Amino acid sequence: MNREPLYSIVFIFFLSLFGLLSCGLEDIPYIDYIPDGTVTENSSSIQLPTSSAEGYESAPIGYFVRFEIFYRIYISGEPLSGLINTSAIRRQINTTLDSDFQGLYNLTDKTSTSANPSNLDTTFTTRRFFKLTLEEDNIDNILGRGSLGRTLDIRFSPVSGELPVLILNDASYTLRRAVSGPSILFNPVPDNRYFLNHADLFATENATNDINADVAVNPQSIPESPRYTYISMYIFAIGRDYLTTIYSQPTHLGIFRLAEAN
Repeated sequence: MNREPLYSIVFIFFLSLFGLLSCGLEDIPYIDYIPDGTVTENSSSIQLPTSSAEGYESAPIGYFVRFEIFYRIYISGEPLSGLINTSAIRRQINTTLDSDFQGLYNLTDKTSTSANPSNLDTTFTTRRFFKLTLEEDNIDNILGRGSLGRTLDIRFSPVSGELPVLILNDASYTLRRAVSGPSILFNPVPDNRYFLNHADLFATENATNDINADVAVNPQSIPESPRYTYISMYIFAIGRDYLTTIYSQPTHLGIFRLAEAN
């Protein structure tokens, strides 16, 4: 009896079975997180991943498109100084600040094995965080592939009237709040959208979905004057795999007090 045809059939069967089983073993698209940086009272400095980090390689191997930074502003009656790095300090400033930090911590915890950073744009905007913009240039261009491996510095000067800046590749850019458009329907005041402690910015009546949607009122009772404002910021990488958007885990850049407007 010629068993060769039978062996061929068995071989083809197991080869097909292996092929079916291996479909579930394909690599899941992934972009490595941005390591924590150095945070001081008035600045944050981080080393952005290089093009050799997982997910940051050039196409078609990697997925990286750009980094995005999201922020939210908080009204407070406390003129605190020093690092803002404990739950007690965050609650002292504004209880919503601590609630937001705790609510996002499961995504930023690099030791977590269950963090699922999907749809981060929606996650942040649902909490009324909005995308940072720059005065001098399109931030998507600045934080694109040309930023890989660079040191990113964000500085909030305590000097009245001095605007906070983003520094990358020895170039300095003025930070600005989200701009109104098709995806953002509020109209922030003051019109210059600078990150300074301005009367229009800390006014409770302006912290609405139509005006300053990026500003959180303080649930605690605070005086009408003086008032202060603080900002909390996160950064993450965003990439594409065909039609799928891929996100890294977000990294918290820090919490800073805004300087007084002139």
